Amino acid sequence: MCISLLITYITRGLLVGEINSAENSIRDCVVDGNILPLTSMCNTRCIFCSHRFNPPEVRVYRIPPRTLASIKNALPFIDPARPIVIGESVTRIVEGEPFTHPEIAAILRLLRSAFPRTPIRLTTNGILLDEEMAHLLGRLENITINLSLNCMGERNRNFLLGDNQAGAAVNSVKLLQEYGIPFHGSVVAMPHLTGWDELENTIRYLSRHGAETLRVFEPGFSRLAPPELQFGRTLRIELESFISRLRRIINIPIITEPPIIGSLEAEVAGVIAGSPAARAGLKPGDVITEVNGSRVNSRVQAFERIRKAANPEVAVKRGDEPPIAFCIRKGRGERSGLVMHYDLDPGLIDDMAGAARRHRARAVLLLTSQLAAPVLRQGLERFWGEGADVETLEVENHFFGGSIRAAGLLTVGDMGDCLRKYLSTSTTVKPDLVLLPGLAFDRTGSDLTATPYARLEDEFGIPMEVI
Repeated sequence: MCISLLITYITRGLLVGEINSAENSIRDCVVDGNILPLTSMCNTRCIFCSHRFNPPEVRVYRIPPRTLASIKNALPFIDPARPIVIGESVTRIVEGEPFTHPEIAAILRLLRSAFPRTPIRLTTNGILLDEEMAHLLGRLENITINLSLNCMGERNRNFLLGDNQAGAAVNSVKLLQEYGIPFHGSVVAMPHLTGWDELENTIRYLSRHGAETLRVFEPGFSRLAPPELQFGRTLRIELESFISRLRRIINIPIITEPPIIGSLEAEVAGVIAGSPAARAGLKPGDVITEVNGSRVNSRVQAFERIRKAANPEVAVKRGDEPPIAFCIRKGRGERSGLVMHYDLDPGLIDDMAGAARRHRARAVLLLTSQLAAPVLRQGLERFWGEGADVETLEVENHFFGGSIRAAGLLTVGDMGDCLRKYLSTSTTVKPDLVLLPGLAFDRTGSDLTATPYARLEDEFGIPMEVI
């Protein structure tokens, strides 16, 4: 562990065990996701930041800018066959703004020297992405930017992001286009605070200046957020309706997260301009039914089969037309340019079936988030072939509360509350296996409060597996 990181943790009063946990989390980021944490420093104060309004029991780790030496030490753990991810906040390390790192240019040169062909995906708010940096990114090649612009208006940027340099972030979009750096835009939708026009103007601006795709996120606030930030449950429906209208007039893929998924049909949400899929003739709304002659059962399955194949042949259902065949000319592992919502990997159902067989279970209880439950129920109805009965139980996010409904933010406490209520009122057979959502746990089987799921086994006396 680098000395500067060690000193920082000690001066903040963390125990040796906590220091080791932070170090382990950094290593796990690299090994599990090819994610390279650089710093927790950030130059904005976003009111929708995922690290604001957290209950104090949440165990996440803030790191100072890592030294170049510590980055070099991480290189052997990086998989050159997978994209290197920088700045994506999906782990227990608090990810800051990569361009605040004083040695970011040297780090990017180091990565490109060590991995000349490996794609690099970097998430930034764009405030520090000036012409000098754009020039460097262009020279290093094979770097894709995920630009979190969020809004354009000066007053709204100051209000939502604490950004008093609104022009810098807005101008970074033009620089990326000018230097030919591929980028994707993202926006956290806050129309209840800034209005729908701000959202539409931001989306149109990103589209006009060359964003390949756009992701529009529904915000999520815990119970600790002030009332004026909270929003009604209808926002998700309103947002999907709003984006559906924009899709008809803006010619780039726009997806909402979390998506509203009505079925497991492998429907194409969008096609990136100039991509192999676009050249082949695929269009938004197409439903992929087969890849290389084999039936596909979900968006995830179709997307992955196409990604892994060289020149895949796909069968498509387009409206009322007869089935159409396309060949997407690309190399094995190369992107197709198809944009699809994430629904269900049928392999997850296989994993559940394997767990049921290992435990010789006859009654299986699957705990799931409120967001994932509809898709999982569809998957079980369609693919479950085991002799065991399986029941799906939605777990509410009481710990975070507010508008939080994701599996990754469920805690052992939430699951325990749900199980106690279920077992006290259920008239069915007591389950002999409980399956838990893997997104809620780290490698040690602990949740975001460092509580192991083994406590559930101890309390309820039922075998449990993380899926």
